[in-house]
Amino acid sequence: MSTTVLLVRHGQTSSNITGFYMGWSDEDLDEVGYAQVHCLSSRLARLPIASVYTSPLRRAYTTAVILAEPYGLEPKVLDELTEIQLGEWQGLRVDEIKRRWPEIWRQSRINPSELTMPNGESFRQVTERAVQAFDTVVGASRGKQAVIVTHDVIVRVLVAHVLRVSNSIYRRFEINNASVTVIQVVNSNSRLITLNDKSHLEG
Repeated sequence: MSTTVLLVRHGQTSSNITGFYMGWSDEDLDEVGYAQVHCLSSRLARLPIASVYTSPLRRAYTTAVILAEPYGLEPKVLDELTEIQLGEWQGLRVDEIKRRWPEIWRQSRINPSELTMPNGESFRQVTERAVQAFDTVVGASRGKQAVIVTHDVIVRVLVAHVLRVSNSIYRRFEINNASVTVIQVVNSNSRLITLNDKSHLEG
C-alpha cells in the first residue's frame, strides 16, 4: 500500500526577505506569499488530496487553509510541526546574530545537527517531534495522499530522516517558500520522490 505525503513550506512572509529570524512568531504571509500559495493550490487541485495537516503558526495555517479549500477540508493542526524554537535568536536580524554568536552562527551554516539554539531547541529535539508528526500523518493516511504544511527546518530534518542520514546534510539543499517535497511510503519504507519543487512559481 502506497501513501504519499506532500511536504509544503509556507508562502513568503516579509521576514523571509528582510533577514529577520521568525521562529515561533505568528507572522502572516505577505502579498507575494498569498500569490505563491494560490499558484500552488491551483497545481495541487488536480491531485486526490485526502487530508491537510499544518503547523499552528499563522503563516503555515493560512497556507494550509488555502490549499485545503478546494477539497472542502479543514486543516488539522499538529503542534509538532511548529518551527524550531529559536530562543534568543527570535526576532533578530542575521547580522546581529552573526555579531553576538559568531561560533554558533558558523556551526549553524555548516552542520547544525548537534546544535542547540541559545535558550531554544536543539536540532535533535526538533527532529524527534517532526518525525513523530510525520509518522502520525502516515498512520492516518494509509493508501492516500496527505499534505503537511510546515517550515523550512521541519522539511529539512524530515528529508534527512527519510534518507536515513544525519542532519549534517542540512545545508546541502534548499527548501523555498511554497515549494513541494514529495515522500512516498510503501510498507513502512519511505522514499524521497521530489525535493523543493517550485515549478508552479516559475512563469
